[in-house]
Amino acid sequence: MSSSETINKTAYFNSKPQTIINNTEIFKSLQLSKEQILNIITQWISEGSGWTIESVDNHYLNIVKYEPMKGSSYIKLPQELRNSRKGLINMKNNDNKCFLWCLIRYLNPQNKDPQRIKKSDRDFVKLLDYLKIEYPVTINQLNKIEKQIKININVFGYENKQPYPIFVSKEK
Repeated sequence: MSSSETINKTAYFNSKPQTIINNTEIFKSLQLSKEQILNIITQWISEGSGWTIESVDNHYLNIVKYEPMKGSSYIKLPQELRNSRKGLINMKNNDNKCFLWCLIRYLNPQNKDPQRIKKSDRDFVKLLDYLKIEYPVTINQLNKIEKQIKININVFGYENKQPYPIFVSKEK
């Protein structure tokens, strides 16, 4: 192959996904994505690929609606999970404080009907400092809550009969 021969090759470069909460963040996120891609191209060339970028023929922007997970009220568990002896207690609440009631059950264990919110649970809540927690609790709040009440929190989802991690504590 002679040194004047040109070979065309298609290469793909991607930026990291970004979460945009409101319209004011769009421009900044597009700029960040552009910088990431240019840095990847620069690194690719400097690592000795020997290629020269002749043109950018296409670019794609994938948009997905972001719906952050948050707690809510009581939701009936699938049949295979309805067994408190397996370590799962699904608190029966009719407010948006399911996180609070699960935490109270952890701190104030009950042998009889552990899924029910009792007077002792309501009294127990008054002893704790939960004034700064917003309900329903979102995944974004969990790290702050862990630090505030000095507890490790792990959150799991369940789909197709398989648990999967949603949030895993980084606290010690």
